[in-house]
Amino acid sequence: MDPWPALRQAARELGLVLDPEFEPRAQAYCRELAQWNPVARLTGYQGEAELVRHLILESLLLLVVLPEDACPVLDIGSGAGVPGLMLKLARPGWQVTLVEANRRRANFLRHMIRTLGLVGIDVRAERAESLGRQPALAGTFQTVTLRAVAGPREAARLASPFLRPEGMIVIPLGPRGGAPPVGQVREVRASWIGRLPAGRRFLIIRATDLETDVSRGTRGEAWRASWRS
Repeated sequence: MDPWPALRQAARELGLVLDPEFEPRAQAYCRELAQWNPVARLTGYQGEAELVRHLILESLLLLVVLPEDACPVLDIGSGAGVPGLMLKLARPGWQVTLVEANRRRANFLRHMIRTLGLVGIDVRAERAESLGRQPALAGTFQTVTLRAVAGPREAARLASPFLRPEGMIVIPLGPRGGAPPVGQVREVRASWIGRLPAGRRFLIIRATDLETDVSRGTRGEAWRASWRS
């Protein structure tokens, strides 16, 4: 079954208004990914329907929890471009930086940026731990996203050096697990082909959450240190 009408329907359900070039660019992305994947091993998903659901739609779900002023965006561990590249396609006016230490994956991301003629997006083929120590990037991003990079505690530790004082970290969570010790969890769902809807739980950690343990009324560095240790 053609997944693109289902993607359009899901976007309407979510109340998303996408850039007019989003779908043709996303289709070009899927074609290029299918050519690169056998050699570069960019994703384990196979077939157009799986790519559209798990890489494209699940990235769009993120837009439901992000404000319009979410940029600049830093996506750590972008892999095949999820969610950072997909966010850029949906919101071409956003400034996006993709962090991917794997050389083949970083080359694919650069290839897609050139192929799609994107501006306001760059790729850093370095480890986030090293980038976080660079003064030019410290405290400069409104939003930091991480998908399948690490557990919530480690993800927050990686992301926090990049955050503006009013910034936020958004981490897609797996289907299981209790409430994390800090932040807010939101679930977003949309209909999909067949009976099972597409859905994701997102952990949203604001920079201020890392400074104050509201539930315990304790302040500051001890809590931040517990996330960075």
